[in-house]
Amino acid sequence: MNKSGGKYSMVMVLAVLFATTLMGNANADAQWEAEWQKTLEAGKKEGKVSVYVSQLAPAVRRHSPTFAKQFGIEIEVTTGRGSELGQKLRREKAAGMYLADVAIAGGADVLSYKEMGITEPMDSKLILPEVTNPKLWYTQDHLPWLDQAKHLFYFLAYPNRDITINTNLVKPEEIQSWQDLLKPNFKGKIVWSDPSVTGSGFNGFASNIMNKATDENYYRQLVARQDITLSRNLRQMAEWLARGKYAVAVSIAGGAMAQVIKSGAPVAYVKVKEGTYLSYGGGIVCIPAKVPNPNAAKVFVNWLLSKDGQIFSQRGVKYMSARNDIPTEDVNPQSRRIPGEIYYAGANSRDDWMKEHVKYLALAKEIFGPLIGR
Repeated sequence: MNKSGGKYSMVMVLAVLFATTLMGNANADAQWEAEWQKTLEAGKKEGKVSVYVSQLAPAVRRHSPTFAKQFGIEIEVTTGRGSELGQKLRREKAAGMYLADVAIAGGADVLSYKEMGITEPMDSKLILPEVTNPKLWYTQDHLPWLDQAKHLFYFLAYPNRDITINTNLVKPEEIQSWQDLLKPNFKGKIVWSDPSVTGSGFNGFASNIMNKATDENYYRQLVARQDITLSRNLRQMAEWLARGKYAVAVSIAGGAMAQVIKSGAPVAYVKVKEGTYLSYGGGIVCIPAKVPNPNAAKVFVNWLLSKDGQIFSQRGVKYMSARNDIPTEDVNPQSRRIPGEIYYAGANSRDDWMKEHVKYLALAKEIFGPLIGR
């Protein structure tokens, strides 16, 4: 074959490959669009979706009329604490009643739903390309599933920067690692959310050890050397830090600290080289088995995880969405992910948490026991 023939053949090959790719894309588009239209029509016939939801309940209620107008499906909201919803789901399952189409709650709660055998795999129920494309989520190369079996999808993901300082007493560069809290100049100047009871202090303690950001020997050294004050009153801790009674506060949940920062107090979070754990708040969704309105459930979940649904969710709670393609000006600054920062899963959002939390709570009580009541 001559050169011109070779060039012509190569052009033909490229043209065929290009046409095949276009045809494949067109077929894929036609496939999901057909599935989506079929699901929408069936969801409209079902007419409603029953959503069991904890923290996000007020926002879901507010959006219900808009959702009904857009999709022809009414949202019925059942609300309560995540644990309360779990008890309700357990009772309903025992009675052979299947009333919930979708459940939305926090990490430990949805993990308990899965442990009870209430949930089922959800990956086949995600239809919209803007939902199934991992590059649109901060995880980039995979979707943000909480568990390997893909029952639980987290759509909020915001950092817990556990160390907060009074900037009149501590310069940010003085603390660049958890190990810096062992420095002699911080002795007697640290207040800590009590890790010996369930809450923000315990979650930070367990998260750091489980993800190897610190280890139990580190905490033993802190207790032995640093004259730490424990507290279970997060608001008081934030006020103590703002007034300068303590120079450093650890594991104060976001709400109490956000108010102090908003007031203009000389308080700031510090970023440490070990990274920080992510919280998913009440932002984990699952679909129970044997739902009464399966198509309406698919429509709701696909909308919830879409760009529009995530803008709505983020505005509702002021915590950052796990999507990376939506604006963040409505998110509390301390709850924004930062490019290049290391993130790991919060302990109570790990798939092994239900089996491990008792062990870590016993360890925290052993280590911090000498400080309790001081």
